[in-house]
Amino acid sequence: MRMLQLIKRICKQVLRDKRTLALLFLAPIFVITLLNYIFPDPDDEVTIAVVNVSDDVIDILEDNDMIVKQENEINIKSYLEDGNASGVLEEKNGEWTLTILNDNPMDEGPAIQGSSQAIMETNLNDLSDNIDDMINNMEDMSAGVEDMVESINEMMDQLPPEAAQNLDINTDLGVDTDVDTEIDSEINMDEDPITVEYIYGDESYTFFEILNPILVSFFVFFFVFLIAGMSMLKERSSGTLEKLLSTPIRKSEIVFGYLFGYGIFAILQTAVIILYSVYILDMEIAGSITNMFIINILLSFVALGLGLLLSTFVSSEFQMIQFIPLVIIPQIFFSGMLNVDTMEPWLQWIAPIMPLYYAGNTMIDVVLKGFTLGEIIAPLSILVLFIVVFVTLNILGMRRYRKV
Repeated sequence: MRMLQLIKRICKQVLRDKRTLALLFLAPIFVITLLNYIFPDPDDEVTIAVVNVSDDVIDILEDNDMIVKQENEINIKSYLEDGNASGVLEEKNGEWTLTILNDNPMDEGPAIQGSSQAIMETNLNDLSDNIDDMINNMEDMSAGVEDMVESINEMMDQLPPEAAQNLDINTDLGVDTDVDTEIDSEINMDEDPITVEYIYGDESYTFFEILNPILVSFFVFFFVFLIAGMSMLKERSSGTLEKLLSTPIRKSEIVFGYLFGYGIFAILQTAVIILYSVYILDMEIAGSITNMFIINILLSFVALGLGLLLSTFVSSEFQMIQFIPLVIIPQIFFSGMLNVDTMEPWLQWIAPIMPLYYAGNTMIDVVLKGFTLGEIIAPLSILVLFIVVFVTLNILGMRRYRKV
């Protein structure tokens, strides 16, 4: 009976908490729906640019549901960086080369597989045609030999018997006129029919190594967000914030105090994550580690501002965690792990309002592509803008607790 009373109390408590109900029912639906639109359709066509490629190869590529762009003279690096294609396929002196950026396995993997399949299929078709021609030539030669033997026999029949006996002619030329059309030919299928060239990195780059810069920024953002939100919530629940607001201190001073106070530990955490990834996990860096610090320190302050802001709308740690599937999880899908251009148009409009969209893609530019500080000024400026916006909203949010 007491257990039933406990069950009844818990049910009433959950039903009264709208945030919990939303977490249980609406959040999973939201995330599943988002995944459905974010991940590219397996049937989506891959775009390949071709240079000096025969029509037979182009036909096979198109039959394999690939979009083919025929180009003449292009700057391959600029062409790929502008997003015109997933790869550039070209033929030089009978050698096939596919060039990719090597910064997005989700798009470039199908490009490599589709191009290799097309070249191999073309080679097999050429081999089949050569075999057919050889068989036809052998059959023609065999028919010619048979005709010659028949002519000799006819000539022998027309000679007088005495003359035929004096001629020692062997009309059995030892030619097997039955052509064996089964040709035992071993084709080395292990040999790669195409050479893949990489603009950034090389073939040793694994899927994890390409995504590792994104994961570094994601974990910085995620843990700093939780630390800021939980800590600010504790300040409120313990009465510390209320006591501060009862003093002459300004709201902006409180916000900046919390921001830089927690910011010290956020910077330390960022340093630990980056140094561990670089020196313990041996993450290769084409650019400067200093630029990595700049990106992630700015991102950590964005997470601090966002965590402090959202903490003003919750009353318990559990409610703070409820923001994770709504605020944190969608961020990673726009962080450079997936190509935003392949998403639904309305999702492409959402991406620019995600802080990780700028931090993740900029980390890829620095770690994989070696971008300098001058080349990443634009996304860094947007991260600074996020910080300004969140700090301003936090200052305005303090009015909930003090109307002065």
